[in-house]
Amino acid sequence: MRNSNGGDKVENKRVLAMYDVRGKQEYIYRSKHIQEIVGASAIIRDVFKDYLYPAAREIRNQAEDMGTEEAIYQYACINPETKKRQKTGAPEPVEPFSLADFERRMEEAQYIGEVVYDGGGNFLVLYQDRETCISVNRIFIRELMKNTGTLKVLCTILENPDFAHYREDNTRLYEKHRINEATESVIYPVNSLPISQVDPLTARPLTTVRYTASGGDFGKEKMSLERAAKYDKYRAEQRGGDAGERILDNIVEERGNESLLAVIYIDGNSMGAKVQSCLEGKISYEECVTELRRFSAQIQRDYVEERIKAIGDMLDKKYQDTKKRRTIVSAGDEMTIICKAGDALEVVKAYFEGLPREGSSCAGIAVFHSHAPYTDAYRLAEECCESGKDFMKEKRLDNACLLDFHYCQGGIGISLERIREKELQGDKPSRPWLMDAYSGNRPAEFYYSLELAQEMAEILRKLGRTNVKSLLSVALNSPAGLELELQRINAHREMPVDFTLGGKLDNEQKRKLLYDMVLVYDLWFRGDEKEEGM
Repeated sequence: MRNSNGGDKVENKRVLAMYDVRGKQEYIYRSKHIQEIVGASAIIRDVFKDYLYPAAREIRNQAEDMGTEEAIYQYACINPETKKRQKTGAPEPVEPFSLADFERRMEEAQYIGEVVYDGGGNFLVLYQDRETCISVNRIFIRELMKNTGTLKVLCTILENPDFAHYREDNTRLYEKHRINEATESVIYPVNSLPISQVDPLTARPLTTVRYTASGGDFGKEKMSLERAAKYDKYRAEQRGGDAGERILDNIVEERGNESLLAVIYIDGNSMGAKVQSCLEGKISYEECVTELRRFSAQIQRDYVEERIKAIGDMLDKKYQDTKKRRTIVSAGDEMTIICKAGDALEVVKAYFEGLPREGSSCAGIAVFHSHAPYTDAYRLAEECCESGKDFMKEKRLDNACLLDFHYCQGGIGISLERIREKELQGDKPSRPWLMDAYSGNRPAEFYYSLELAQEMAEILRKLGRTNVKSLLSVALNSPAGLELELQRINAHREMPVDFTLGGKLDNEQKRKLLYDMVLVYDLWFRGDEKEEGM
């Protein structure tokens, strides 16, 4: 390549760019409408396909018009082997990164960059030079603002990367990115004037109209650009969909009678450590990027694709109607599902049963009424998941799978910690529970588990619902009263039952487990009650 004055050949300075979608959770859950939440998550999932790739094509076509041919090489789309479902545990087939192939593509007219790695919240693109990167980003950000209103993507670039030392470049890139995060603007691109109608949640001006279920007599509802973008994306995902569809009402069978729902938040554990482990002993871009691609594909398969299939298969056996559950978000190693409250425990069990033995996740469930604010229920489910992660850190557990849950009965606007502090009067619940059959390292010391809960459920089903429900208040307020109540129940039985499960539980452990189980007994543990010896 010669300069404009006809001088000696000048090497292109390659640029490694890292894209980071900012405030994902805030953007998704800023709305209280499920349709918009689904649409927002789809916008984030497709943000680069919908806006970055077209921007790259526009820049490339300025030099040589190649129509709709991609301008950024995408390894996941070019190699069809990555789309094949493999047996769990088998290495995921991916196209290896090759510096020679990258340089060859940059010499061709079609490509101006290549996706280095896409996974775990990271999106890295290697551009042919800095000018190209900046030109693509100008169009990308402009179209993003024009079409989504408030979604922000931060781009950090590293010039002239050293292809022999990926990990050193990655460290430098993240150092620059942390500085960008600390100095990025927090001002939205458009301010609302005092005379404008604004969205009460976001204070964004209402600039457009959509037909919705809550749009009054004519179905029209004024919206901000952000809300309209989320709503339009949802409709596109549903191939037109029904403007009057109410997702939560689809899931419940009879409003007011069977209106309890559950939001389930599941997140993988120690993914950062797993990434570092997979790169152990690898140095160059070709080694590290190839391994990262394989690792990302395997996580997507093991933690998302296979789990969604297992959950779907389980629910398909119960319901012919696929609307009885709804996956809201699934990306990387996390997912959020909304379903009937009575199905929540089975959904979580279906998730963990097929997880690879070396896999590890925590699950949080929030049970709520369909008319309650979904966003608050989601927040509590996420906090339940975090309580499992905190428990792992406290007990120094590795590869453990845990479940925590909360029944939203009041105080939904405050934190899970404060709710439990008031509800339990400073005491701690038995939750989180170890998912025993699905954990690779059951600790020697005592922890509560789903296995223990199911063993206790077999006993409770013999007592009858009235006796079980009588345990709730005494288990919470009076340890001595609980013992008297258990003695009363056994006094009326021909064959007394052992509430310590053969000595596995002391009185305090028994009290906590009984309280937590009775809270959700009708939903998950009642089954076919068989009163014996009464």
